[in-house]
Amino acid sequence: MSLSGEKAYETIKSRILNHVYVPSQTLVESALAEELGVSRNTVKRALMMLVNEKLVELEANKSARVKSLTLEEAVYLLEIRERLEGLIAYSAAKVITEKELSILRSNLGEMKGFLAENKLLEYSGINDMIHQVLYDICPNREAIELIQSIRLQLRRYNKRTVLITGRSSQSLEEHTALFHALEGGDPDEAERVMRIHIHNVRTTLRDNYHILF
Repeated sequence: MSLSGEKAYETIKSRILNHVYVPSQTLVESALAEELGVSRNTVKRALMMLVNEKLVELEANKSARVKSLTLEEAVYLLEIRERLEGLIAYSAAKVITEKELSILRSNLGEMKGFLAENKLLEYSGINDMIHQVLYDICPNREAIELIQSIRLQLRRYNKRTVLITGRSSQSLEEHTALFHALEGGDPDEAERVMRIHIHNVRTTLRDNYHILF
């Protein structure tokens, strides 16, 4: 991909993930091409890449729009994510070293600080970092590729569940339990705790969907 094509792809993707472009919003090729200073063909190629990542979908008239998930679709994806994240935690627990444990220990400290200050978006950012540590060391790269795709689709939903009263403190307890399982080199416990964590995310989303979205 050319430099201009890479820029168009990254810009559109970033705007989708950061809610500048909202679900179901139509993405007009000509307008995007003019705004980004690239050709319509460049925009078209960028949009097709985002279709492959399931962030954009094509309508019947072949115009593009930001993909929107129904509650049912989000819940189904979280069911898949629960099992994949459990597998990743299980695999990571077998190979984790003191270097990664030190990073996670620091992450947990930051999470506690952000929670105490009620900085929930910053808290959520550290949450992502903890999961990324496990992704980086998990030897099952096929599982990582699948989970990254699912997390991209769920990003808008994951970021908002932490806003529900009590969820952030529950999440901290779950991540702390996960750390102890990893520190103890217990793959089965790491998998169990991780699956509980994602199960609770799914339950929070399902029970509070009408408030969050």
